[in-house]
Amino acid sequence: MPALFFVWPALLKSQAPLNVATRVSNYVLRNNPFAYKVDVAKPSASLAELHCIDFEKNFFRQNNTCAAAYTELQSEADTTLQLELSYGGHLQVMLNGVWVYQSTRPGRFVYTTGERSVQLSTSIGIRLHKGINRLWFGAVAAGNAPWKLLLQANSNNVNIGLFSQTQLTGDAQQLSFYLVAGGFVQSNVQRAFQLLKQLDVPDDLTRVYKIGNYNVVWTLPRIELTAVNINPQPYWGTYYNYNYHAAGLAWAIGELGDLLKRDDYSQYLDRYCNFVLKERPFIAYQVKDLWQVNCTDHFMSPTPLLDFTSATAMPFIYRLSGHLPFAGQKAYQQFYEETKDYIFHHQQRLNGQQFTRTTPEPYTTWVDDMFMGLPFVVHSARIAPTKALQQRYYDDAAKQVMAFASILFDDKDALFHHASHSRRPGVKYPYWLRANGWGLWAITEVLTYLPSSHPLYADILQLYRRHTARLISLQDSSGMWHNIADHAETRLETSGTAIITLALARGVRMGWLPKEQYAAAALQAWKALEKRIDPAGEVTDIIVGSFTNTNIAYYEQQPLVKSDSHGVFCVVMCAMEVHKLMQVMQ
Repeated sequence: MPALFFVWPALLKSQAPLNVATRVSNYVLRNNPFAYKVDVAKPSASLAELHCIDFEKNFFRQNNTCAAAYTELQSEADTTLQLELSYGGHLQVMLNGVWVYQSTRPGRFVYTTGERSVQLSTSIGIRLHKGINRLWFGAVAAGNAPWKLLLQANSNNVNIGLFSQTQLTGDAQQLSFYLVAGGFVQSNVQRAFQLLKQLDVPDDLTRVYKIGNYNVVWTLPRIELTAVNINPQPYWGTYYNYNYHAAGLAWAIGELGDLLKRDDYSQYLDRYCNFVLKERPFIAYQVKDLWQVNCTDHFMSPTPLLDFTSATAMPFIYRLSGHLPFAGQKAYQQFYEETKDYIFHHQQRLNGQQFTRTTPEPYTTWVDDMFMGLPFVVHSARIAPTKALQQRYYDDAAKQVMAFASILFDDKDALFHHASHSRRPGVKYPYWLRANGWGLWAITEVLTYLPSSHPLYADILQLYRRHTARLISLQDSSGMWHNIADHAETRLETSGTAIITLALARGVRMGWLPKEQYAAAALQAWKALEKRIDPAGEVTDIIVGSFTNTNIAYYEQQPLVKSDSHGVFCVVMCAMEVHKLMQVMQ
């Protein structure tokens, strides 16, 4: 570790941190239109994703209205899978000419939305042969039950489409993976199903079926429009997507605007928040009415995941913490209150303590969620309307830090495991760098605002010091840190390095860490980060969003990309902290 008196003269010759932050922010402003385009909704070819056949959008409905739907499943091999269904009304299912399901009573259209999935009410086992399998549904409307059919299967080896329907042009085949027919009404369900059998597997799409007084043909279902991003980038999308890193970038640039007294930066935060508020109704319509559950920014529709609740609310809470009143404040406050109600009354917790997830299995604790949730909690204390609420939120933030640490912080290695399963505590995840950064950043947010007289303040400060001491011992000679913190053979990575640098600079400035050793580490890291920001303001060597894996190779195989908001907002925040550190030292 270089001494401070060696690093300081070199840093004075480098670029001022705020100049770097400005260059990066200008790149973001130039490449963020805050607008959707609208395109024809394209179906997913994967049966692992949720599919909806909405009969009532295609046919006038009343009791005992009849319709059929047809699709094909392409399997790589002979296989058995569980086909999950939810439907309203009566339903028959035929696979390759064999009946595999018939409802004897009206189905209830029931489903449960999870963190990243939808759970359906009915499951049937089906046997697929290698190649194309013909799947046919007969549906009869009943009462006021939604006349829809949801289906999915937990298989990545089965695709859905109209593979053998050669009468369809290629363009038509891309519009829908289903054919529908029907719209005729019968007196009872039994008669309805008898007549539906006339609409067997479609073999001629120009054939007209004469059913009673009705002329019926197979056709594509109603085509819908959907919102799409403008020029989305692989892996991470755009700077105006609804996620924690785009929201974090808005928070960072807004804070930079306040620091530099630049209206264009301060207004960037407002543009992001206003875009979210404006588009939420349309996204909710797509998800809830059109069942485009994986449409662009579908997480705007309430999702039980901190990445898309408390973390995306940070630019809102930052604006509400100062500069009052402002235009649109009521809408910002309402957004914040909705999020606050979810976080403090509905978000899943482990044993009533720290935030936890159901993915990849129930009661999995992720270190990521320290950052996704705890800044929101402690900043809520800052703007709490009463002393009692303020104390409650401070207590919650402090207790959660220690609860997270009790599960994820390794006492021997003084690093955070990426995640831990309550039901399988013996499974150990690697010390992924960015995850360690998330935990450390969250701790600094809590230490910044938690009163030093709080009973847990000293314990949290000790945790912070242990973690930072271990991290600077692992710093690469270049100034960067490695993608797996304790594995020097892994790649050097920008976002995690930026977060750790931020946390070190803040610690020295706030008096939590001794200046000589830790300032030197932070300043050396900043010089290394500067080399990963090109003249246009693009930030390089950012690892893409990553799931959990026990294998280090998984994290090393994840691409390093440039300009990903996962890393860009960390660099902007880091630059401001290094600037403040340099001011204190000067």
